[in-house]
Amino acid sequence: MSPIFFYNNSSRNGVIFLFFLYLTLIISFVLGENSTGGAIKDYINQKNISQKFSYEFFQTLYEYDSFGTRHSPVLIIFLSLFEKIKLPDVFIRLIHLHLSLLLPFFFYKCLTVKFKDIDEKILLFLLSLIFLSPTFRSLAIWPDSRLLGLAFFTLSIYFFLKFEDNKNIKFAIYNVITLALSAYLSPNFSVFSIFFLIKFFLYYGFFSKKFLYLVVINFFLAIPAFYYIFILDINFLLQSAAIGISGNEKIIFNNLFNDILITFSIIFFYLIPFIFLKIFKLNNFLNIKNILVSIIIFLICLINFDYNYSYSGGGIFFKVSNYFFNNNYLFYFISFFSILVCFSLITKNYYNILLLIIIILNNPQYTIYHKYFDPFLIIAFFTIFIFKVNLNEIFYAKKYYVIFCYFLFFLIISNIKSILIT
Repeated sequence: MSPIFFYNNSSRNGVIFLFFLYLTLIISFVLGENSTGGAIKDYINQKNISQKFSYEFFQTLYEYDSFGTRHSPVLIIFLSLFEKIKLPDVFIRLIHLHLSLLLPFFFYKCLTVKFKDIDEKILLFLLSLIFLSPTFRSLAIWPDSRLLGLAFFTLSIYFFLKFEDNKNIKFAIYNVITLALSAYLSPNFSVFSIFFLIKFFLYYGFFSKKFLYLVVINFFLAIPAFYYIFILDINFLLQSAAIGISGNEKIIFNNLFNDILITFSIIFFYLIPFIFLKIFKLNNFLNIKNILVSIIIFLICLINFDYNYSYSGGGIFFKVSNYFFNNNYLFYFISFFSILVCFSLITKNYYNILLLIIIILNNPQYTIYHKYFDPFLIIAFFTIFIFKVNLNEIFYAKKYYVIFCYFLFFLIISNIKSILIT
């Protein structure tokens, strides 16, 4: 079966194709797919903590930062409820897998708001790309807070898009609440409150009652997290996920220049099929100003780049460069090209620039993993970024085949890599 169903037949066949992808997820569940490489190990560690929560809740809560995980305890506490009633692990994981289906559903809802006049089969095709995400598949099968955090973040985007449509404050409130839920599940998403609050501020004005109301809601929703992390001093966020990094090394914002180059290279990886097929339109790609700015940013980052390959992570291009050539030269070349492409794509809109900065700040830890951006970037590209998008190009000359095969190939390679390492 192939994505040609979306082209030749009705949206009903698109749904059939999505059901087929769902069945592949069930098969992967049975086989124990681990295409991110570390999903099983992370889950085993998390399950041990979840079991502790089931019989020593408060003690585990107060000692949470001693367990060596920088994942939020919220999902772990939720799963501990099933541990408490002795539910078999396979059913716990199956429940989580079906909760994870909220992510593609919320993404589809966002697309229907953002692209009202686009054929449904195109939106269903974009939705299908989520099922090709190694991160989505692995973390749905092996429960991880990142995935449900992304689901609620996507829901917050949906409410933001609804607000953009009719400026009804109830959607702004829903956005604040769902973003808070997202941040409690995966704290990295908390920084996006900057973007949303700026948008609300520009519409309502700083001293308006409605904007102040939103700020107050944000503040009160953040109190439990601030109390837990800063007052009780249970700062699990400073735990390292790196292989071989010592406990006394700086974990947060160790080197921002590393973050910039790696983040640009990963963003470029997800842009490649859409730019190559002219679905995203570049603005003055070889403009002198764009080239000079890109060169300056690249050289500053290059001089200060010191990401340690042995600590793992670094994104696909960094890994390929070091694995095949034992150096960073290929990575540097791609990083420069990535900066050039990204700037030509986003610099015509200040909100895009703000989002890019937030995405870089979204992962302040020393180690940056490709899974942090997958499938987050696809969702962001088609919802909150403002690009010149021609979605109708997807079904012109069967370009959907190229996009589908691109992400399918990445999924296959991810699985092969995981199997070989294991």
